[in-house]
Amino acid sequence: MKCYNHHDRDAFGICKSCGKGLCLECLKEKNGAIVCKKNACSSRLGRGRIWSILTVVLLSIIVLLTVID
Repeated sequence: MKCYNHHDRDAFGICKSCGKGLCLECLKEKNGAIVCKKNACSSRLGRGRIWSILTVVLLSIIVLLTVID
């Protein structure tokens, strides 16, 4: 796989947010995940975690309300 931005370079990682292949110059690591260096992917990654946590909390509340009834 080649870098999304530099078609002549091999990709060394895939962005966790958008799935693009990235060379060493274009990637960065944030909280243990590879993301695009010059893109909004690093901010999207943080928002994705917040939505995941909220989803788990809401599903837990629904399960608890179902069990109580």
